[in-house]
Amino acid sequence: MAGPGKAPLDPAAMLVFASLAREGGVRGAAAALGVPRSTVSRRLAELEAQVGSALAVRTASRFALTELGRELAVECAELEKLMARAADVTCAASREPAGTLRIAVGPVIGEEVLPSILAELTARYPGLSIEARLSVDYVDLRRGDVDVAIRAWPLEDASDLFAVRLGTSTSGCWVSPAYAMAHGIPRTPADLTAHACIVVGSAAPATWVFRADDEEQSVPVTGRVRVDSVRVARDLAALGGGIVRTARIFAEPLVAAGTLVPVLERYWPTTPLHAVHAGPNPPVPKVRAFVALAQAAVGKVLRSVGEAGPPSEEPS
Repeated sequence: MAGPGKAPLDPAAMLVFASLAREGGVRGAAAALGVPRSTVSRRLAELEAQVGSALAVRTASRFALTELGRELAVECAELEKLMARAADVTCAASREPAGTLRIAVGPVIGEEVLPSILAELTARYPGLSIEARLSVDYVDLRRGDVDVAIRAWPLEDASDLFAVRLGTSTSGCWVSPAYAMAHGIPRTPADLTAHACIVVGSAAPATWVFRADDEEQSVPVTGRVRVDSVRVARDLAALGGGIVRTARIFAEPLVAAGTLVPVLERYWPTTPLHAVHAGPNPPVPKVRAFVALAQAAVGKVLRSVGEAGPPSEEPS
């Protein structure tokens, strides 16, 4: 309703005018809105002052809209409907997860826990759609194209990210018995420079993190093979292709089968697992539902290899 250089009409006054037009007068509008008649009259006067013209003819016995008033009443009724639809959307969003949930998870933990989480989410919430991204590379939650991520590394110090602890994971190094027999095994992390390391991800230079005497040690590694699949790297190591670094939960099945053996165990670091989102906090229902199921699913997987951690909410 605003023309060039003209201030937009007051939405609150427009809503009052919609009721006034529908109820046929100030008394009826005041009763419908639950406000004093003076409030309705004041809002009408403000709206008429804004448009610069009379919107209604009022006498002691008659109330009628002017031609402009009738045209404006149609637009005000549309605003009423829009506000009602918006209220329905926000009300529904506060009750049950709906819309599209966009998830980013590393492939190791993702392949272990996502099937059960997604099955439960889709069964419980018919209004929810899910887009899951499994990648070994970092995803910036601040960009807004991901709602929640499961992170397997220490959290950054940031006031605009929020996290729920899912547990603690151990990352280790593994080789095949055939590789160990042919090339020996590293005794310290520094020995990795003399071995074929299977690098996962695109980060350059590649570094593997270890812990010795409560201090963190980053070791640069190189190898003839770089892949973006942890599963390919693990299976290549089991075939004698080199040393792989991966989570214990992902290596354990091949250890049980005798195709991988652990190395450098005294230097293995533990890493907290968190579900992280960029706000708001408390999270919206779809994120809250995912986090609750992730706590249960991740805890179950970690306990299967003797690892776990109590869930607790904390800012990142």
